[in-house]
Amino acid sequence: MKMHRVQHNLITLAMLFVAIVAVVGASRISTHAGARLQTTNPQRQAASKTSKDRSSFYCNLKALSPTERGRLHELVQKLQNARIETEELPDGYAFRLQTEQVSLGELAEYVTSERKCCPFFDFEIELKREGGPLWLRLRGIQGVKSFMRHEFDIP
Repeated sequence: MKMHRVQHNLITLAMLFVAIVAVVGASRISTHAGARLQTTNPQRQAASKTSKDRSSFYCNLKALSPTERGRLHELVQKLQNARIETEELPDGYAFRLQTEQVSLGELAEYVTSERKCCPFFDFEIELKREGGPLWLRLRGIQGVKSFMRHEFDIP
């Protein structure tokens, strides 16, 4: 009877050991696969980091030197004078600009500078064929539209 109980205990311990090894092994495989997936998919890793690290919109006033900030102010004035139409978008605004008032190069310069201090904007420049209109679209996260109404004098 004692021998039978000892065998039974040994079998139980062996089964428990096998179960523990299986769980630990599966855990290691799962962790290994996840690590491999993360390192082999940098786009997913960047997207995940971006969404975790994303903060609400803010202006980084230190992103531009005083000279760059002065030039940006000049460009903003040119864009405001060139604006002939404002269209509300679900996540921002579109501005139609007179090409006689602002060049495509100046618009690109504006976007380059503005992107440094206001990284929360999505910028789109559209120049229609055959001398058609020039559009600048600014989009962003929730709350950006009220910011834009104030900054761009939109009623």
